[in-house]
Amino acid sequence: MKHFDCMNYNHLDCEKGQCALTKQLVPIDGKGSEACANFVQAKKCAFCKNFKDEDAHGIGTCVGLEQDNWVYASCGAIGCCGYQV
Repeated sequence: MKHFDCMNYNHLDCEKGQCALTKQLVPIDGKGSEACANFVQAKKCAFCKNFKDEDAHGIGTCVGLEQDNWVYASCGAIGCCGYQV
């Protein structure tokens, strides 16, 4: 897991974010992007059991709402009524 997948990660721009706990800048990818001991998995489509058939580009199908539709695995699902672990 990476900091990017943590509930405590705040996006700043396309390259980095900030840890809400430590206030340190954290890169999205590469060196220093690994999750720390305070990691709490964020609600993202990739972690939902209604996310199916992901392709090589991180696009899959959401089958948890009224109508099936494509969705990015990295899409935030904090307010999704179909999100299930």
